[in-house]
Amino acid sequence: MNETRTLYWTWLVLLGIAIIAGLITTFKLLTEGHVLFNANDILLWTLPLGTYIYLALMSSGLAILSAIPLVFGNKKYEPIAKRLVFLSITTLLGAFVAIGLELGSVFHMIYIMISPNLTSPIWWMGAIYSAELIILIVKFWRMHVGDWYSGISKTLGVISSICAILAPLMIGAVFGITESRVTFFGPLMSIYCLLIALLSGFASFIFYSMIYHYVTGDGVPDKEAYLYNDLARGFLYVTGIVVLFTILKATIEEWSTYPEFLSYHMFEHAFGVWQIFHTEVMLGLFLPFILIAVPTVRRSSAGKLVTSALLLAGTLAMHMEILLAGQSRPVGPKAEQFPEFARYAPSIWEWLVFVFAIAIMLLLSTLGERYLKLEAIPE
Repeated sequence: MNETRTLYWTWLVLLGIAIIAGLITTFKLLTEGHVLFNANDILLWTLPLGTYIYLALMSSGLAILSAIPLVFGNKKYEPIAKRLVFLSITTLLGAFVAIGLELGSVFHMIYIMISPNLTSPIWWMGAIYSAELIILIVKFWRMHVGDWYSGISKTLGVISSICAILAPLMIGAVFGITESRVTFFGPLMSIYCLLIALLSGFASFIFYSMIYHYVTGDGVPDKEAYLYNDLARGFLYVTGIVVLFTILKATIEEWSTYPEFLSYHMFEHAFGVWQIFHTEVMLGLFLPFILIAVPTVRRSSAGKLVTSALLLAGTLAMHMEILLAGQSRPVGPKAEQFPEFARYAPSIWEWLVFVFAIAIMLLLSTLGERYLKLEAIPE
């Protein structure tokens, strides 16, 4: 018990240090602006935006998973339903921290919402995620007071699930309608974002659960083992779908004769490339798929932990790879005064934005576990 208490307070101190660093970063950004980021006239979207996409899609995936018991009525998943909803909230709050700092001020987020442009996917993305956050908070409150399945609660669950599906599609549309960037353009981007949302939802919850049960006890209780094995099986299926989609996407890119795709292959990819596949795809998608396809690995806590960790690292790297590669080639007048490809590495302040967003998410999750009875089920 003393060891657990010591670990808990050590964890809070580490999170506190990260949040203090984030607050210092926030002050610097509000007073000095985007000069702290390694962005330029070519690469406008960098690590803070990648962090937002990463966490926002993860939040959507968690919300979609919570629909299994709360919308579709599968009682078997009730023991994890409240935790799924709460983690979806904390993850989305972390995403809003990242996008707020990327925009330079949280007031810019407010201005976007009060000056709607109904033809803009960016506006719709922000509006849907804002609505989803409010609905999830109300839904969690209803669950916390014991109202899981009243008419109001079921309606909230359905609406939040619809938002969780629409929001990733809208993130994909932000990139997919960018005609000047052929490597972004097209309907595949929206489908990809929805699939990655579901994949990262599975990965984040399995990873979180394995760590939680290890820290608070001797591992996953026997009575809950079947539940996580079921989740791991669903994780395998979703990973397989993403693998097939990624192979299709890479094949289209490889055989395309568009000049932009030919130039895209010349780009010095951030994490390296082998044949037509990027390193992060092989290590952060293909490898965990192979591992989790092995039944003994899939059923073990260590196997779940390793594969989900690889997927979480891989999806972040894949978001950044797509984000950077799609912007790296100057177009229009900019092409006359810049190199053929722009180079980028995150500044220390960009990394601190990433750490701040993750720390906010983890602190809220930690406090929720301690005070909000996230393991509760309806009476």
